[in-house]
Amino acid sequence: MKSRRVSAEDVAREAGVSRTTVSFVLNNTPGKSISEPTRQRVLMVASKLGYTPNEYARRLALLRHNAIGLYISHSQYVYTDAFIVRTVEGMAQAVNRHRVRLTIHPVRFSEDSYLQLAQKDEVDGIILINAHDNDPALTEVVESGFPCVSMDYLPDTAVDQVYVDNRRAAEEVIEYLVDLGHRRIAMITHASVVYSASKMRLEGYRAALEAAAVGYDERLVRFGDFSEQSGYDAMQQLLELQPRPTALFAGNDVIAYGAMSAIRDHGLSIPEDISVVGFDDDYLSRYLNPPLTTVALPAAGMGSAAVSLLIGRLDSQREAPPSRVVLPAHVSVRASCSRLEG
Repeated sequence: MKSRRVSAEDVAREAGVSRTTVSFVLNNTPGKSISEPTRQRVLMVASKLGYTPNEYARRLALLRHNAIGLYISHSQYVYTDAFIVRTVEGMAQAVNRHRVRLTIHPVRFSEDSYLQLAQKDEVDGIILINAHDNDPALTEVVESGFPCVSMDYLPDTAVDQVYVDNRRAAEEVIEYLVDLGHRRIAMITHASVVYSASKMRLEGYRAALEAAAVGYDERLVRFGDFSEQSGYDAMQQLLELQPRPTALFAGNDVIAYGAMSAIRDHGLSIPEDISVVGFDDDYLSRYLNPPLTTVALPAAGMGSAAVSLLIGRLDSQREAPPSRVVLPAHVSVRASCSRLEG
């Protein structure tokens, strides 16, 4: 079995310093006030552990291009996902204000190296959408100390983060449906639960059902893949259940669009037969028939905040722990849900 590569975190732990200090010492970063005893201790521990700094990160740390990268997983939907479009709109205003260039780069799940892409794109830092804890490319970024902001909640990853409380928002959706009298509430996630947002929304769904003494039933849960078709297919399966669900929580509005189509193809009405709630508040959601109840996210605000956080990290002349910016989300009630009678 191949042994695990020694990381900057290992050196920092052994030397009793921060990972940022390790990065400054090993990259010989100018203008940093690090005492000589600390510098020598870091070098000695690095030598003892056999740590080799990432060459891409070392070279990138010496350059400044006045550019940042936006790297997005699930690349086949980058230009049709309304949440991403609205996020980029918010970023565009922020990068114009800070006078930096924004490069948008779709990436393949767990295949691309963010550091290599950053070198190729000549960017000073990166923003990630749909990041996940077990992504080796993200681990590489963290270990290198390269400036990075995640737009997903990653509790075990030491990078700056901007996100909404997906778990709490999902709980509010289920509380709303329970208040309407629904007890058989299905869920179709918008993606695999390896993605943080999908995982947290599913956790919120389950927690709210259990808190309401309804109980969690895994037979009522299906998993989408960001596409309308996956929402359609999953809803077709749920409609075969007996008794069928009286309400659906879709992991995002795109999944809801596919599910609503399946419900109609089944000869059923929304919300008379099945209530539907989405997540994201896409452009089209308020113009559907019926208009879709959904969780409204401050996508543009998240994009702007992510850029400002990254620029602040790049401009800072001092060490600072990772920041977490949590923005509000709320259930926007429209006509796709109704009270369950009887």
